Amino acid sequence: MAQRIDLSGAWEYQPLAWTTVQADGSITENRENLPPAGTMALPMNWQLRGLESFDGRVRFTRSFAAPALASGERAFLIFRGVDYFADVTLNGQRLGSHAGYFQPFEFEITDVLHEGENQLQVDVDCPKEEPGAVWPDHKWIIKGILNHWDARPGSWDLATGQEQNSGGIWGDVSVEVRPAAFVKNVRAAATLTPGAASTLFSHRDDLETSGQQAIVRVELEIDSTLAGELPLRVALGDHTVEQTVAVGRGCTHHVAVLHVAEPRLWWPWDIGEPYLYTLAVELGDAGQIARWETEFGIRQIHLDPHTGDWTINGRRFFVRGTNVIPTLWLGEYDATMIGRDIELLKAAHINGVRVCVHINRDEFYSACDRAGIVVWQDFALQWAYTTDPRFTQEAVRQVQAMVNHLYNHACIALWCTQNESSFHNKVILNPVLAQAAAQCDSSRYVRATSEFSEHAYPGWYVGKMRDYVTLPGAPILTEFGAQALPSADEVRQMRGGDQWPPDWRGLAYHDFQYDQTFHVAGIETGASLEEFVENSQRYQAELLKFAIERYRRHKYSKIGSLFQFMFMDCWPSITWSVLSYTRVPKQGYHTLQQVYQPVLVGADLLRDKVLIGADLGSHDRPFQVNCWLVNDRHMALTTCRLHVRLLREEKVIAQAELDALRIEADSVAALGLVTLDLPADIAAGACVLDLALMQAGEQISHNSYSVELVRPAA
Repeated sequence: MAQRIDLSGAWEYQPLAWTTVQADGSITENRENLPPAGTMALPMNWQLRGLESFDGRVRFTRSFAAPALASGERAFLIFRGVDYFADVTLNGQRLGSHAGYFQPFEFEITDVLHEGENQLQVDVDCPKEEPGAVWPDHKWIIKGILNHWDARPGSWDLATGQEQNSGGIWGDVSVEVRPAAFVKNVRAAATLTPGAASTLFSHRDDLETSGQQAIVRVELEIDSTLAGELPLRVALGDHTVEQTVAVGRGCTHHVAVLHVAEPRLWWPWDIGEPYLYTLAVELGDAGQIARWETEFGIRQIHLDPHTGDWTINGRRFFVRGTNVIPTLWLGEYDATMIGRDIELLKAAHINGVRVCVHINRDEFYSACDRAGIVVWQDFALQWAYTTDPRFTQEAVRQVQAMVNHLYNHACIALWCTQNESSFHNKVILNPVLAQAAAQCDSSRYVRATSEFSEHAYPGWYVGKMRDYVTLPGAPILTEFGAQALPSADEVRQMRGGDQWPPDWRGLAYHDFQYDQTFHVAGIETGASLEEFVENSQRYQAELLKFAIERYRRHKYSKIGSLFQFMFMDCWPSITWSVLSYTRVPKQGYHTLQQVYQPVLVGADLLRDKVLIGADLGSHDRPFQVNCWLVNDRHMALTTCRLHVRLLREEKVIAQAELDALRIEADSVAALGLVTLDLPADIAAGACVLDLALMQAGEQISHNSYSVELVRPAA
């Protein structure tokens, strides 16, 4: 029969019960006032297919035709993603169940599959958790931000905070035919040999690997209904290992090791090429070969938890990062959406992302592999959970499922097992989860929790934005930022946004934070929604510029990475994002494009208003600025020229230059004091301080600051 039967398409569905998780972990049912049955196109989360805000159990059914299996063939029913509990029956025979929202799972159906018509039934339960008794402080469901977060529908509200859930069959479903013996659970890791230290740990501008060697360990399982010997071939590009392996009935573990001389390495996009080999495993002879393959990058990457510094392939590098939560409904996150997000990330000069408190679909990580974007991977635990030992056991199972599922992605740099843990989770649960993850993966750093202390919000939750001069959160900073409204048109589509002034309670459902907006940030509403949006976005942009420039100037001395919070909205909302749910940029996005330039020139102003043209008991001070430059490129910048200009309505008022500049590779440099001679008759008013760094006639960095020239009162 065909090697794969795709079960995408129309499925019948029947809501069976509203369901709720109780404090003891049991699930209660309510069968009153159920939504009607219907037909749904799958895969997709049911929230986007007509079952809005349904928390409960739904029965999905469909029939499909299958030809007869040939002798020795085996059939498997494969699910790429079901949220959250699944119970599967084929042709009246129960196959089994599964819990969790992100993990692929499968059942062998060789003896259950019929030639001709087959009837498939999948009962999917995505319950809410009892408000107060369970949610939000004693949760059982392992979904991270997908069921508890201040940037999802209803935010923290007990009555509405679990609305618009992510339940359903969101990933592909298929029947796959395999031979009697096949390979599975293939995991590969590379080690770069110490003998290559002369190049591996150098600070040379080139990325040559002359004399270098990589040792690639490939672990796999062979699943077989037969016993005997079979040929096994493992290939990484042109490098191969061929062996004859003894296979028993059931699963047999096997390891193959490849030595790759002068390998092509995987690098973040701003350092080098994110090169990917094809890793292929073939089992069997010419009569019946089982083949498995994936893309694989050779690299070694590490985070020093004490200094916050990152290294890749022996080179220190700085992560200009952000947090990503692309959508609450992974079924809609298709290749087009993923490709657009990757383009937007790279256009903002971002070389690292924190996949914040959820596990995304596999295609996103493959896109990061190809794009050369480093990933900080969180597990799907947020804040507080039950201390019941049964939960710990399930969390261990799922954290290891995450590691094994995503293991081969070159982009993933580390695992983090919980975000902002409660006290009990931090001291009891997190060490167990970190150990469980490390047992699965010794090649990556494992972080037990992303601490509250790593999340800095001056100017939003506390203090003023200028408090960023103290570099809060360093040396590991995984969240910082401020909220900003999306466009006025998008706000008008939200609850309470279609009136002026808005209904603040309605906007709170869309995560708008009233207190912080007005009483910490001090944002003014203005006379219209358009003015309010402008004020809100301008504040976020100013905060991001001020904070990021301060952090970047202290790279390696006090901090090794930045993860701005956050990149995009995961639903129509008002959050810390720089892109709306429809990916309309805010002012903050353009700010990231500016302050995340790999080569960033800047100036210390220290004040926004400059007094001119008066002797008030002391001599007039000249207009001077201290200029600096951050070079994240792994090559020196030579014979550069810095143009410093003061502009008003794009007209040059004053200018100066610094010539013959040389900036070392991957460094921070003080360029010196620049004096601008202002005309004696210059008028007071708003100006722009404009900086452009040129090399061989090409502008390689540009930055600007708003300045107001003032005169004393008459």
